[in-house]
Amino acid sequence: MKNIIMYKKGEQSWIRWIKKRIKKNLNFLAIAEGPTGIGKSWAMIRIAYNIDNDFESRQICFSFKDVMGILNSDWFSKKKYKVIVFDEAQTDISNRAWQSLTNKLFNYLLSTFRHRNVILLFTSPYSDFLDSQSMKLIHCKLEVKGHNEKTGKTHIRPKLLQYNSRMKKYYEHSLFSIRNNKYHKIQDWFIQKPPKHLIKPYEEDKIKFTDRLNKNIFEDLEKLDKEKLPSRLVDTDAEEDIIKIWDKFEGNTKKIAEFTGTSVPNVYKTYRKAKIKQLFRNQILPKQETQHITT
Repeated sequence: MKNIIMYKKGEQSWIRWIKKRIKKNLNFLAIAEGPTGIGKSWAMIRIAYNIDNDFESRQICFSFKDVMGILNSDWFSKKKYKVIVFDEAQTDISNRAWQSLTNKLFNYLLSTFRHRNVILLFTSPYSDFLDSQSMKLIHCKLEVKGHNEKTGKTHIRPKLLQYNSRMKKYYEHSLFSIRNNKYHKIQDWFIQKPPKHLIKPYEEDKIKFTDRLNKNIFEDLEKLDKEKLPSRLVDTDAEEDIIKIWDKFEGNTKKIAEFTGTSVPNVYKTYRKAKIKQLFRNQILPKQETQHITT
């Protein structure tokens, strides 16, 4: 991999190097890693914007399905620089699930879409969420060191990756720029925050993504907790319904019976069984785990 670029005043050498790959009918895959809240996402959006000033917020996605949707869209295929920012990629693709359909398709995509000249920028707290096969196809690792609030810039340590199949080892290389007939090693890259017209829609989409993610996590935990319980301690549908409407009717069994279309004795019996199960669950599971199992 050639890691040399001619310096040009007013242009970032890394941006020039990436564009040079595209002109040579190649693609570019990079992963930005670092702790949460360190500025990875904004930095990748800014890089995307610096590559293509017509970069749009709809080119930022949070799932592999969204990536495929962008790749298969007509508007994207017409762009000169086809840039995608795949934010928080580790929530959708994990190396622990490398045998899943999603991961198999993702590996296939990375190994076959080179001719499409796509620039794909990942963000993740760590790079090893990718399995070994995918990682071999990544061209660059961007180690995000931090964001300076005063300057508004994010500090990145970019490294070109080279995999030696014989040694089964990765090698990291710096980019060099030629200036005044001398080679200059580029160890640090300071990136400004994105323009406002990209920040606002991104933050709105990120909130929606986070809300969906939290909801899915809660549902998975609820399902897991129920699977832990003996079947005799899991509420039936009828018991769940009674618990939900008991307070609504202030415990009036006659009104509840009319509402549910059953008899008063059945209402009382069902409610009593549900409360007994709740009592046993409170004894078996930690208190914080039982709060979302009673309904």
